[in-house]
Amino acid sequence: MTILVTGGAGYIGSHMVHALADAGERVIVLDNLSTGFAEALPRSVPLFIGDTGDQTLVVPLLQAHRVDTIIHFAASVVVPDSVADPLGYYRNNTVNSRALIEAAVQAGVRHFIFSSTAAVYGNPASVPVTETAATAPMSPYGSSKLMTEAMLRDASRAYGISNVILR
Repeated sequence: MTILVTGGAGYIGSHMVHALADAGERVIVLDNLSTGFAEALPRSVPLFIGDTGDQTLVVPLLQAHRVDTIIHFAASVVVPDSVADPLGYYRNNTVNSRALIEAAVQAGVRHFIFSSTAAVYGNPASVPVTETAATAPMSPYGSSKLMTEAMLRDASRAYGISNVILR
């Protein structure tokens, strides 16, 4: 079985890809290269250039490579930019993630790991922040990630895809 890393040519994603490849895992990458770099990837790892929201690309990719796990790092992440362009952030972070989750369900992917953010907490009442702290995002970035968390939990209950949410 294979692991798909979305946003795998970005800073965090490429480090994950290297760790997986070094551990002997079969890994492929989907990245639109808007902020990532193909050169950051091991040469042995296939790179597919495209968007996570493109189901005509993603579903066949998942099926052809027998992907059983998705690690989803692809996102827009600059908080001030999310305030200036909230709809762009909701499109990339929420709408594209929704399409990716649906593609995963269609292709029979069993595991989904989502890179969320501590921005879902806003200004927490206490530090350190626990995972049970109330969520109160203060930016479209944080809101877009929290919406994706909700979609992933709902899809997990409805379709049986296991999930982990990283904050």
